[in-house]
Amino acid sequence: MKNNPFVSETFTTIWTTHFNASKPGVNFKFLKDVAFVKSGILPLYYNVGKNITNGMSYDVHPEEKDFKGKAFLMHDVPSYFNLETPSASALKSFKVSQYKGFLAELDAFDSYDAFAKSQFKSNTRYKFRRNQERLEACFNISYSIYNEPIEKEAYQVIMDGFKGLLTKRFNELEKDNDILGTWDYYYDLIFKMLQEKRALLIVISNDDKPIGVSLSFLSDTTMFYAITSFDIDYYRFNLGHTTIIKLFNWCFDNGYTIYDFSKGEYEYKNRWTNKEYTYENHILYDSKSIIASVTAKFIKSKYALKQYLRDKNVNEKYVKLKFLLKGNKSQTVTRRKYTIAYLEAKEDTSAMELIDLKRVDFAFLKSIVYDELYKKPEAISGVQIYETKSLDNLSYYVVGKEVNYKIILD
Repeated sequence: MKNNPFVSETFTTIWTTHFNASKPGVNFKFLKDVAFVKSGILPLYYNVGKNITNGMSYDVHPEEKDFKGKAFLMHDVPSYFNLETPSASALKSFKVSQYKGFLAELDAFDSYDAFAKSQFKSNTRYKFRRNQERLEACFNISYSIYNEPIEKEAYQVIMDGFKGLLTKRFNELEKDNDILGTWDYYYDLIFKMLQEKRALLIVISNDDKPIGVSLSFLSDTTMFYAITSFDIDYYRFNLGHTTIIKLFNWCFDNGYTIYDFSKGEYEYKNRWTNKEYTYENHILYDSKSIIASVTAKFIKSKYALKQYLRDKNVNEKYVKLKFLLKGNKSQTVTRRKYTIAYLEAKEDTSAMELIDLKRVDFAFLKSIVYDELYKKPEAISGVQIYETKSLDNLSYYVVGKEVNYKIILD
């Protein structure tokens, strides 16, 4: 792995600033590039970045002996990196499988279109195009890709939007999210990595407001998926697929041969990838040291147990419990029940109150209106929404060139 972004000086410095009280990582001659942090009283060292990298790599120099009496934990090593510990050495290793990973190998194709024809049937490709066309027909959409130094003010706008999207999404899922809990770290890291062209942000905006943001990190030829979030009000338009298409086109235009979707099994990854691999924790240790050997075996057992619990979906229950314990229940997005009454004739709106969908108190209507726009695309700027009250219910009249219906709240 050439120029792995997760062992770069910038990544190492920012991670230790936020998670190691600004104490620099410890380097060892037998492992090139990787910095470590000592773990408690045990003779154990874990990699800088711990488990929030998207793929650690290392290069062993067995002629160096500064591993004596120690054990080293390397989190999240992709199996396709094919890293091996030399056999003719006191340095031994364990590999513990953790997560399933997914990637798209692009080097066999000369364009996104060629890849898509190999990966998807024609009707699926048509649906991808239709989703993007309808999105652009309904909203004032722009796409921006950042892979170079960016002005702080523009960066602030993007990151504020990114954080808002993540918050909204995880509140609806009622799950805790470590990214939001360490947002200052990501804010500092992404800005610096953009300056070094080791990161890439793609932003989908409606009227210059981010509705989808995706972060990736870059080596010489591999793009690593990191964080993505979209405004759930635009769910029907499948912003995720549109984003992936834009990213794949960027990869082909810039000579990238692998798009690594990282850990975690999701339906969209199965659709877009052509290779599976395994994230592994590598435990390197001095086999001639009893303490180091016992430490290594203990760490191996610990992560084998964690994977067993993960296979039993204990982690899913855990993140939901963390969400509740943090007192976030009040932030949960409540979907109001409603029915749609489609109308044949336009109604008289003179006694109705015209409302602004951008107002916070009408935000709950967005997903409903946007879903209907997807079915009958037209510019949202030409759609008017009226509030109408009766003794029995509260309803909203939505009228445009193509749409004509009432939203009746249950």
